Amino acid sequence: MSISAKELAQKLNVSPATISMVLNHKPGISEETRDRVLSAAKKYGYDLSKYSYSLAETKNICFIIYKKNGQVVTDTPFFSDLTEGISNTCQTNGLSLSILYVYGNQPVEPQLKELYEKEYHGILLLATEMKQEDFLPFQNLPCPLVALDCYYEDMNFDTVLINNVQGSYIATTHLIQNGFQRIGYLKSSFPIANFEERADGYFKALRSNNIKKNMDYVLALSPSMETAYLDMKAFLDKGIPLAEAYFADNDLIAAGAMRAFAEAGVRIPADVSIIGFDDIPMCSFLSPTLSTMRVEKQNFGMLAVNQLLNRIQSPSGSLVKLALSTRLIVRESVG
Repeated sequence: MSISAKELAQKLNVSPATISMVLNHKPGISEETRDRVLSAAKKYGYDLSKYSYSLAETKNICFIIYKKNGQVVTDTPFFSDLTEGISNTCQTNGLSLSILYVYGNQPVEPQLKELYEKEYHGILLLATEMKQEDFLPFQNLPCPLVALDCYYEDMNFDTVLINNVQGSYIATTHLIQNGFQRIGYLKSSFPIANFEERADGYFKALRSNNIKKNMDYVLALSPSMETAYLDMKAFLDKGIPLAEAYFADNDLIAAGAMRAFAEAGVRIPADVSIIGFDDIPMCSFLSPTLSTMRVEKQNFGMLAVNQLLNRIQSPSGSLVKLALSTRLIVRESVG
């Protein structure tokens, strides 16, 4: 009877991660250790057939949802649609999908124990709320990993993300093309890489159109509808100067601000125009309906699974960074 990878690791006095790295032909293992593991695997009857890398044999995928504090990664249509896209693509390719929640406000290594005990062929990591240092516990997992919705320059994973700079640049340019010069920015008070990139696109659009930035028009709001409403209400109660139009980091911030504007007697779009980002279903039901940048969430999930399958087949290939473009959806909130 064949032994498990964990039992093989115990016999050789090495970690399960070392066993998996050898069997998956990953770099970073000495030739001596690699030969010792492969010789022992054959000696003890370990089943090596599953490491031939054909798509038909790729079965177990783990989707890790990383929550730092849940300020951004919550039960919203955006993440529901993304998960559905991942699930549908796994089903199409005959893959078994498991979902694991990892909480960044607790020790992470013990939460990853399952990844060593169960023989996953690949991992998708939803990294929306992750900082650069949060990736350290994921560096030596026993199978290929693709990070979603976050990118740092020194990452050694494949990444699939949204082209945030492009999206915010197009959104801000749309406001400029509609004749506005005093254009504000409703930025998330919770910083993540996505929102920092959207800030880059906003300021880039101002520079490209020779519009001087005015930080009085840059307002930090919490990235949920209810808290964004309360934050904007507090700003309006202080009598802040209003811009003619605003780009918002996401649709939830835009929707919360719209409610506060309405209560303060600020008409949209007659007095203030606003455009969001993501195109969640709520946008079509707000009054007025919300112009936004559409992210194809299910397509996002499909791209992530397909890239993971490519990585499983070619573990030593060059790293890939895929950026999903966004599309302007014009509705009633921009005058």
